[in-house]
Amino acid sequence: MEPIVNLQTSGDSSSGLALASRKVAGYSERANTENISCFPAHRAFRSQGSQTHKPHFEERPVGNTCGGTDTHTVGGYTRISDNGQIGDGRDGRDGVIRQRDDVYDLAKLKGCEVHRVYEDNDTSAYKRRVRRAGFEEMVRDLQGEIINGILACNIDRIARQPRDLERLIDVYEHARRPMVFATTAGDYDLTTADGRFQARIYVTIANKFSADSARRIARQKLAEAADGKPHMGQRAFGWKDAERIDEREAELLGTARRDVVSGKRLATVHREWAELGVRGPQTLPGRTIGYSSVMYVLRNPRLCGYRAYIPQAVRERSGRVNPAEYLVERMDGTPVKGQWETIFTPEEWRELIEVLDARKNTGKGRKAGSTVTKRLLTGIARCARCGSGLSSGMYARTTVSYEKYGYYYYCRKADGGCGKLARSGPLVDGHVENLVLEDLKKQARDVKPVIQEAPELIRAGERLKQIDADKAEARRLRADDLLSLAEFAREMRRLEETEGRIRQEAHGLSAAAARAGTVATRIVREWENYTVDMKRAEIVRSVEAVVIKPAGKGGAQRGAFRSELIEVVWK
Repeated sequence: MEPIVNLQTSGDSSSGLALASRKVAGYSERANTENISCFPAHRAFRSQGSQTHKPHFEERPVGNTCGGTDTHTVGGYTRISDNGQIGDGRDGRDGVIRQRDDVYDLAKLKGCEVHRVYEDNDTSAYKRRVRRAGFEEMVRDLQGEIINGILACNIDRIARQPRDLERLIDVYEHARRPMVFATTAGDYDLTTADGRFQARIYVTIANKFSADSARRIARQKLAEAADGKPHMGQRAFGWKDAERIDEREAELLGTARRDVVSGKRLATVHREWAELGVRGPQTLPGRTIGYSSVMYVLRNPRLCGYRAYIPQAVRERSGRVNPAEYLVERMDGTPVKGQWETIFTPEEWRELIEVLDARKNTGKGRKAGSTVTKRLLTGIARCARCGSGLSSGMYARTTVSYEKYGYYYYCRKADGGCGKLARSGPLVDGHVENLVLEDLKKQARDVKPVIQEAPELIRAGERLKQIDADKAEARRLRADDLLSLAEFAREMRRLEETEGRIRQEAHGLSAAAARAGTVATRIVREWENYTVDMKRAEIVRSVEAVVIKPAGKGGAQRGAFRSELIEVVWK
């Protein structure tokens, strides 16, 4: 280990400096009126002041040098934020390979041995939510004394956020061994105040450059979105690239839309996709698409050709957000249409969004992690004695009833019921399903061409047109400075709330009207493939309640299902 000599001189300054020069042969020194320290040979010796002190020598590890008798084992670090898009001349790892060459050239110049090169390709050091795997490995190896320093092309490759630099400074300040922090642009002695100051200045400047660049890029992307140009980053689920549809994924999306609108739970769609091994563009290796990703892709306005723009600051602060809330609109309030192939029509997409929003905003759903309704008539079937909704339960496994039926409906006393009614579940479910299917078939047979829409739908359409006109008028008044910002915000919020309520009502009316047409035929045809939640949704649309009457003393034990004890109350 090479010594650094601190000289605290008193008395004859010339004798002190002469002694220092003999003791630190081969070193360069830095001096001030209080002390003189010897640092690596590239630093020039200087002495300030003429005070004389007695010499005092102190040995400690040398910081920031690969020289000396021992070879330092260091880690190289390479990073580039964007490796480009296919065909733009910046494909693959060209950038990090060039930086790797610089690292090895620097190691040769410094006389260091490179343990390994830590690489973060196509990874930002500025974005707060980005985790750099190579950087984290390097920090762990520094803390574990596997490497004794870092070599890089430039300090902004290592850190563009001050907090990342501070992590490294903590490691260097607490290390009790020679440490290196060198770049092709210069070295930084993180064991000294001056070295830390310089490093912090450069990282702060790099952070400012990144912030300015991010602002310019955000403005450019917003302008491109306003022109309807597609996002040129990672492909969206459902497309091969920025413009062309992926047929397999588009088919999955189309089926999911029809099923969700028909009542299928989103969790069921996710489970089916996972069983098929569906993966999204951002799905990690070895995994299938996640539930939040399914929700995101079905809400994506891109499906119907609408352009959305989510600012990077919003993504970093909130993570994955609802893209339907970030539509790019023209001055007249109409959405900007994009320049790519579409999977849904705007009407189909809005219908899907309304269904998803209605489920989200009802406040009646169960919390995450709670039990899910598995039986067809739970909460729909009611006890004729007390009117309470029936619950479901499982027969004891050792009984014949378990082998034959599995589950049953019963009036639960703990829920306020009488506790005096129970009926085998599959028999009741089958009977009610048959009645609902007969009703749907009748609707399909009796369908007649609709010459004119229902009056309620006509009125709803007129009210929506008036709201659009009111919104345009509010924008005009605001542009002419005839409305204050607060008044404009309140008016727009009021109009949007009214619009959402009318659209939801209109959707219910149109769905009821369409029931008498081809929709009923399709439901009958696909009923066997419907999940429990989809069947429940159809039953709720047409059935008010299923009332189960008591069988009388011994009546339920005769082995025959008595349909006369089941009464369906239609809406």
